Amino acid sequence: MVRTVVARLLSLLAVPLLAGLLLSGCGAGDVIDDQKTEIAVRFDVEEATGTKVKSVTCPADVPASTGTRFTCHVVAESGDDAVAELEITSDTGNLRMLSLKAP
Repeated sequence: MVRTVVARLLSLLAVPLLAGLLLSGCGAGDVIDDQKTEIAVRFDVEEATGTKVKSVTCPADVPASTGTRFTCHVVAESGDDAVAELEITSDTGNLRMLSLKAP
């Protein structure tokens, strides 16, 4: 199933997740809002693949600076696991998904 999810997601990889809504804090030291990022990843994976997502876990301490890459753990309702690699594309918190792979 993970391979099917990955195959369907390939067309999504260059699409920004959510623009400007993923920052937490203000001023220097801003970090990505992990809860909003998890919601965005869940939505985009379900929308692109038709696969229901049970959970998404992203780190809470990712600095919001352009070019930063990080991963989130995705679990489908079927129990299949995947790792989503994300990149911050702007200092306002725009993201794009680079890959979705089985761990």
